[in-house]
Amino acid sequence: MTAPRRVALVHHWLVRRRGGEKCLEVLSRLLPGADLYTLVHDERACPAPPEVARVVTSRLQDVPGARRWFRAWLPRFPSYYGALDLSGHDLVVTSDASVAKTVRVPDGVPHVCYCYSPVRYAFDLREVYLRESVPGPLRPLARRVLDRLADADREAAQRVTRFVAISEHVRERIARCYEREADVVYPPADTAWFAPAADAEERARDERLLAEVPGGSAHAPAADGPAAPDDPAARPYLLLGEAVAYKRFDLGVLACRALDRELVVAGRGPHFDRLRRLAGPRTRFVPDPDDDTVRALYRSCRALLFPGEEDFGLVPVEAMACGRPVVAYGVGGAAETVVDGETGILYGDDSEDGLINALRRFETWERSFASSNAVRRAGIFSVQTHEGAMRTILATARDARPAGEHP
Repeated sequence: MTAPRRVALVHHWLVRRRGGEKCLEVLSRLLPGADLYTLVHDERACPAPPEVARVVTSRLQDVPGARRWFRAWLPRFPSYYGALDLSGHDLVVTSDASVAKTVRVPDGVPHVCYCYSPVRYAFDLREVYLRESVPGPLRPLARRVLDRLADADREAAQRVTRFVAISEHVRERIARCYEREADVVYPPADTAWFAPAADAEERARDERLLAEVPGGSAHAPAADGPAAPDDPAARPYLLLGEAVAYKRFDLGVLACRALDRELVVAGRGPHFDRLRRLAGPRTRFVPDPDDDTVRALYRSCRALLFPGEEDFGLVPVEAMACGRPVVAYGVGGAAETVVDGETGILYGDDSEDGLINALRRFETWERSFASSNAVRRAGIFSVQTHEGAMRTILATARDARPAGEHP
């Protein structure tokens, strides 16, 4: 598409390539030549998309250690974003899981916000954040800080011209937190990359790759069919992603230990050490897997476990794109992506016993699983589908009236 004369893309921060950064890459392709603004940027860990004209960081970038410890400056985030100079742009697009929407948009300029979630630690997950991250004596002060942050975020939300949510679950949270309506455009899953192994040579390559990592398993599934040719029970379950409290990896580790099932935990995060202490003898850990290893782990797993409530969750979609089933807590994004009894199992009891019962149900059902159903379902969330929906929204954005303006 042809971009407006000058576009400002604002992303919360660029320190690691995760789901939000994959969405940013698509926005950058749809708006080539845009100026990219962000709180802090770690150029080595998270290179900027090549389509952007330049990257402009906030004043926080110059604070020693800020690229690693930027969250310590949370109370000042609105002032850092607000100080970014967006003058001279025809359109502002924020890609936001924080308070990037508090940027000061020039008068008369439309502002489209692709919202991954209202700020979790200021709204719905506040007490979880405080319990996990803030010492008890400091929590009253932290609550006051989060109150001010939530107020600033709600005020900024009223100035957004058009909200786009990543899921129906987030659309409902936007309505509840901001009292604003939103369109829904699901994030893009790279279903060209995440796919079943195409042939025996590719399966053999996966086997060699997994043999080199401590948590791998030399089981590579067939490209399609009602079940893999080997015994599904010989494969490990998989937990993959950022090991933080709300993702509830602990439930997966404890359930597999109780059932004496093989499990691979892959990713990174502050809870990895705790998970190691909880794990049984058949649980293995793969820290910081690269893209090739992630895909091989998906292809080789018995099922992906997804025990947390997520706003969307690309991981289950990527697993399904690789032809593997998902056992997921049926609240949030997973309820919109996983089809119970077709591409996996959804359960509603957010506890260790709830997941144990779900795994027992899964193991009764799994022989009827067809990987083609999972691949087909994942295709709904492809990059092409995402690009088409965002292209339509951005094509009309330049003529939209900023929030609060009337004919």
